[in-house]
Amino acid sequence: MLVFIMIGLALLTGIGVGMYRAWTPEEPVATAPQLNWEELEAVVEERVQRVIADFYPWVLDGPIQLAAVEPPASVLPEPTEMRPEKEGEPEPQLSFEHLIWPVQGEVATPFGWYRHPVYGDWRFNAGLEFSSADSPVRTVLPGEVVAVNSNGLETELIIDHGSGWLSTYRSVRAIQVGPGDKVKQNQNIALPESTGLVFFGLTHNGKPVNPQAFLH
Repeated sequence: MLVFIMIGLALLTGIGVGMYRAWTPEEPVATAPQLNWEELEAVVEERVQRVIADFYPWVLDGPIQLAAVEPPASVLPEPTEMRPEKEGEPEPQLSFEHLIWPVQGEVATPFGWYRHPVYGDWRFNAGLEFSSADSPVRTVLPGEVVAVNSNGLETELIIDHGSGWLSTYRSVRAIQVGPGDKVKQNQNIALPESTGLVFFGLTHNGKPVNPQAFLH
């Protein structure tokens, strides 16, 4: 019995010794080397250069040039310089508060639809038809004469007042102005035809407007 016990102890001792020898010793944990400030800057610079060389090689193709940005020069004019002209100035607004009558007389045919007294049909009058004798035809607003037209039966005169406004004088004679002439308000420009009927019309951007709404 004692022999068996001794043999068992010997076997256990051998197994324990073998396992101890086969056990892999644990490696010590490596600690990062301690770097001073200069060494750390050198390491960071080396890493930055490596990143630039790998991903942005075009940066290293040539030397880097620093561009100096200068403030803009003063735009104040010198006392001897001429004042620049303004471009695209808006046209002066027309005032219809003192729009005069184009001729002394009475309104024979009003603006709008009316039944012709001879033919009996309905017609549209795009202005006012005045009944006048020898009273001169006058400009209701200042402007520029743009056309003098005649169809052999009657003559019309058209004046541009700006801002899309045109005035038309029809059935006139003895016209005293021509295309391109500048006219003032209340300027004599013609005489009525022998019939004594003078047509006056106002249009804005090509559309007829009732002149009686502005005449005073």
